[in-house]
Amino acid sequence: MKNLFVIIFATLLIGNAAQAQYCSITITPMNATVCIGDSVLITSISNLVNAGQAFDFNNSSMPTGWNAGGGTTFGTPCGQNPTATPYYWAGSAGNGTPQITTSSFDISCGGFINFDMVYAVQSGAAPCEGPDLANEGVSLQYSTDGGLTWITINYYSPGGYVLPTNPGTSAGVVGTGQTAYTTWNSFVIPIPIGAATTSTAFRWIQTNSSGACCDNWGLDNIIINSSGAPCGATTVVNWDNGLTDTDSFWAVPTGDTTFQAQVFDTLGNFQCLSSIVQISVHPDILTYSLVDTVYSFCPTTAPTVEVTNISSSTSPYSVSWSIPSTNNPVVLPLSGLDHDTTTYYVTIYDGCNYQRQDSVVFIMNKKLDIDTMLSFPATCDPTGAVSGVIVGATGIPFYTWNGPGANNPSFINASVWENLASGWYYFNVVDDVCSDYDSVFVDILNGPEAIFSADPITGCDPLEVTFTNTSENTFDYKWDFGNGNTANVSDLSSQTQTYTQSTTVQLIAFASPFCSDTAYISIVVSICGCTDPTAVNYNASATLDDGSCYYPTSTASAPNVFTPNGDTNNDVFYINAKNYTNIDLTITNRWGNLMYFGSGINPAWDGKTKNGALAEEGTYFYKYTVTPISGAPLEGSGFLQLKRD
Repeated sequence: MKNLFVIIFATLLIGNAAQAQYCSITITPMNATVCIGDSVLITSISNLVNAGQAFDFNNSSMPTGWNAGGGTTFGTPCGQNPTATPYYWAGSAGNGTPQITTSSFDISCGGFINFDMVYAVQSGAAPCEGPDLANEGVSLQYSTDGGLTWITINYYSPGGYVLPTNPGTSAGVVGTGQTAYTTWNSFVIPIPIGAATTSTAFRWIQTNSSGACCDNWGLDNIIINSSGAPCGATTVVNWDNGLTDTDSFWAVPTGDTTFQAQVFDTLGNFQCLSSIVQISVHPDILTYSLVDTVYSFCPTTAPTVEVTNISSSTSPYSVSWSIPSTNNPVVLPLSGLDHDTTTYYVTIYDGCNYQRQDSVVFIMNKKLDIDTMLSFPATCDPTGAVSGVIVGATGIPFYTWNGPGANNPSFINASVWENLASGWYYFNVVDDVCSDYDSVFVDILNGPEAIFSADPITGCDPLEVTFTNTSENTFDYKWDFGNGNTANVSDLSSQTQTYTQSTTVQLIAFASPFCSDTAYISIVVSICGCTDPTAVNYNASATLDDGSCYYPTSTASAPNVFTPNGDTNNDVFYINAKNYTNIDLTITNRWGNLMYFGSGINPAWDGKTKNGALAEEGTYFYKYTVTPISGAPLEGSGFLQLKRD
């Protein structure tokens, strides 16, 4: 992952009186720590500000355009400041809220506010009694709308530390005796982005105090170290890595690196020097711990693996498993096999995306196993038995049986179960680690076999069926004929039943009251009738044709004269037929030459030759074959007269 680090820091050197200007430079980033391969944009913003934006109270008055509130004093009422000159001293004194407000400045290029400030010591004699409650400190604020609204930059607590805003409560004493603010301090405060406008004012304000006697503070040497556009037009920035006259450059440090900038005016005069920029590089020394091999002795038990002791590098740390998963710890997936070996791979990452790759071998080795299942046959009496032989048990195994059938628990905790009837038996064993499951069938010696046949098994309604019983090793029989009739007999006698619909017949053959076998036969009864839609007696409900279809009689006749003269009356010659599916019609002249042949539902001759000419009047010979709906074709022939008048 490539990162761009942006951290604001400012270094200021004030020019001498001869230069009559103030220099500032902002370097981004400052004292950052990056990863190998990260690109870092080193950026500077420099300003040369005319001395007209530096203010003090040496003449014991407010600068032009500024105003003050509260008890305002100029001088050295509570000791000298570092320059031994008069300063502003604030107290409530019943004259309003102690504050100083500047005029508006064009600071659209950003920069810094420089000032000296001191709090009196708490419990000192007036007018040198300092603030002590949480809300009695001084706020530095700015306004971009002519003083209608004010935004706090910093709140300087009486306890000697900075807060984002005044806590707004007097609860608790935070400043007693000497604190970090009870001696003169020089503050260099970056101008917030929101304050960088063409008309910004600043103020120092104490919104709460304990009375006219108390909570005094002082201010001096205020510099509005900023300028308006064009930004940086009056400076030249040179760097200690050899780059000149550039405000920014990209660096790709491979190790710990420092940078420092020098600020010159456009005439080449040195103005100020930045602090040293320290870019530290995280080394690739990521370490961790991971087991080489994990085991499971049960195919339903998944082991948990964790990469531990990830350290010696920068967080956050993460892992990526080939499962896939990014969990740590992670539950390794199971293959479902009793014995298996699988290798899972993992990549460990730190906050610099430095990587380590490793693997874990997962060995599945199920120890508990049902080695052998034994069964001993039963007769019609419960004389059978089952046994399960296990190996590899851990601890004392616990056995359970079900049978006959999977849902018939026995509650027997033993590897052998006796006195059983024929059927399937299910064996389960559980030890301290795993479980295993198997089944075995107990056969029957000379068991009953229910056997019977039906004749016929399909036919028309009503259908009479005879059942023949050929069961073996049995003596008692229970019939369910599926038509509402049942029978209990003690011999192999045949049974006859009549059916009007399809059904299933059941025979239970008993060797004893608790030993039996069951057989089934399906009887299919059809609705019979004529299934040919062309027949006179077609039955749409019939599913089986019984050969009863009969069809209408086909007839055919032909005229002996026709007059193809275009008067639409008797203009074509055709065969008048009924109850047929096709007609073949042939016309020849007296010499046997073919004049027309047609085949279909209604072929007709229009009195023309094959080439479309009008045939001569006279005698012609016709022959036809009519295909009836059923039965033999009807054939006929004769002479016809063609007349046109």
